[in-house]
Amino acid sequence: MFGLPILEVAIGISFVYLLLALICTTLNETIAAMSRRRAGFLGKGINSLLGNDPALSNRLFGHPLVAQLAQKPGKKPSYLPASKFALALMDILTGPSKRADDTEALMVGIKSLSSPLQTVLSAVLSDSNQREATDQQKIEAWYNGGMDRVSGWYKRRTTLWIWILAAIVTVSLNADSIHISTVLWTNQAVRSAVVESAKARAQSERPEDLLPVAVHNDPKAPKKATAVLPHGNAVLTKEEQAELGQLLTCWSDELKQWKQQEGWKSVTFVISLLVGWFVTIITISLGAPFWFDTLNRFMNIRAAGRAPDEPRDKSSGPGPNA
Repeated sequence: MFGLPILEVAIGISFVYLLLALICTTLNETIAAMSRRRAGFLGKGINSLLGNDPALSNRLFGHPLVAQLAQKPGKKPSYLPASKFALALMDILTGPSKRADDTEALMVGIKSLSSPLQTVLSAVLSDSNQREATDQQKIEAWYNGGMDRVSGWYKRRTTLWIWILAAIVTVSLNADSIHISTVLWTNQAVRSAVVESAKARAQSERPEDLLPVAVHNDPKAPKKATAVLPHGNAVLTKEEQAELGQLLTCWSDELKQWKQQEGWKSVTFVISLLVGWFVTIITISLGAPFWFDTLNRFMNIRAAGRAPDEPRDKSSGPGPNA
């Protein structure tokens, strides 16, 4: 039962969606890294936390504890730990002649702030929550709560970018789900080759471990970034690129087929193409991790259980003979 064509078609479709989603995710992360999108959202979030006080925000980002986290001098970091934020803010508020953990000096510094931020910080430090015993821990908790909101902003923006990139990748590659499903169902040779490639991809690293990073190699051009993939690997292997080439119809072939249609058949052809695109856009926008997990589920069904060399899932607990 595990050699049914419908199961292999499901594996092939999941594999194709995974590859297309990987392309979208890689493009999105490359754009985010090179445009410093995370740093922008972090700066926006911290500025909001500090009562939209640009002077205080600049002092915080200029503090050595924070500035050392940036890739280049004068730039904002993409990530700021709660402990660094709390210590830097406390050091700024207590002044140069006092220790950062000096409670009296900290309260004096808070009184010099704008009224809304003064009220917020006073309430934060007067919280009697026993889990946060020190002033630093209370400020860290306040910061983490604010960063949760920033994470929501970033995820919503990322979702929008993924949809845009999914549409661009789908149309540019002519990734028609209806055509892909038809080829997988009718061409056993292609289906078998795709299943083998899917098996190799399912045993590889998770999509989260394949994301690119941006590096700044030229000190004379700090704004010029180069995208680098970890381990020097490509997004798709040559075999995977070949599989996609067999499943996707190039634009010249698509136009030729459309010209051969007459009357309502040409309209039906276009509608079918648009529906196929729409399905692809929706599915790959679910993300590479989703399709990686889906592909592994189908591969496990095909293998009829756990392979001999596959480690036992620790979450399932010991077996009856353990």
